[in-house]
Amino acid sequence: MFRMAVMRSLTGAAVVAAGCSFGMMDSNLATQLLSVSPSGGATGVAASSDVVLSFSRPMMAGMEQYLALHQDRITSPTMPMNCAWSADRMTLTCHPDQPLAPATRYAVHMGGGMMDAEGRGVGMGRYGMGRGGRWATGGMMSGQTGMMGTGWACGNGSYGMVFEFTTQ
Repeated sequence: MFRMAVMRSLTGAAVVAAGCSFGMMDSNLATQLLSVSPSGGATGVAASSDVVLSFSRPMMAGMEQYLALHQDRITSPTMPMNCAWSADRMTLTCHPDQPLAPATRYAVHMGGGMMDAEGRGVGMGRYGMGRGGRWATGGMMSGQTGMMGTGWACGNGSYGMVFEFTTQ
């Protein structure tokens, strides 16, 4: 009995640690980040645009705290925004408190520790990379500590994913 409990614990730890990787957490069985709008690399984005993320399964309450919008790069200060989940908790819509500036670069930073309603990490690699995302590495963070702790860190050593876009 004890051996089985230890094996379950070790297996659970391995699954959590694999979050954000291209491995187990990106399988068809895992919760996936399906889409991001605006997508990474988008140009001509309207200043009135919302940031919208969709997931393949319902997300855990409070995960919106691991989404940040920065003017310019992820080392820039965050911009205040109001976020709300859809009724099924599979879509997160965030509206910036002020309109975005014209002809300006922005970065959406999604923390790697986001979890679904069952406490499992979210696979970002399969669809996130295809939506113009890239892994947020320690070098990109330039020593910034606020977005490098729990909720931001991935099992693959990154600090989530970044999607940069430019307004019209």
